[in-house]
Amino acid sequence: MPIDLQPSTPVALVCAVLADSAETLAEAKERLAESFGPLHAASATYDFDFTSYYEAEMGAGLRKQLVCFAERIDPAELAAVKSQTMELERAMSQGECRRANIDPGLLSIESLVLATTKYAGHRICIAPQLYAEVTLLYQRGRYRPLEWTYPDYQSDDVQRFLLDVRPWLLAVRG
Repeated sequence: MPIDLQPSTPVALVCAVLADSAETLAEAKERLAESFGPLHAASATYDFDFTSYYEAEMGAGLRKQLVCFAERIDPAELAAVKSQTMELERAMSQGECRRANIDPGLLSIESLVLATTKYAGHRICIAPQLYAEVTLLYQRGRYRPLEWTYPDYQSDDVQRFLLDVRPWLLAVRG
């Protein structure tokens, strides 16, 4: 006898936007809202001084902000969203250099899952050359990091934002 598949629980779409200026950050958020709808919430903007990885391409003094969209999505849409954010990065580029790096993810009451183009052993392929990883797990009142969680996702700024959004997720949970 066939087993019926369970429908996915809708989750919040979040994007982490790393930008070379306040103007680029504002432009990226405006374009994201055009693609994915109005924002529900945004984190404080913070200095991205956790690594120099992006400086060769984007310059120094980078700023980052997380945004959460008002419309929840089916988790199966993550690969399509990542493709759209990559197109947006290309559209905003100056030559070969990005002015914004946009990492989409899925925020649920249980976890934060991020999409990436970089393969690693703990990442699951969700489409050709696109991967997803559980970055944070909600346990004992916090979104807790895993061994591979990037340092900025462990920061107080990100934690405050996720914990501020979580009650909304609990309220809209169907």
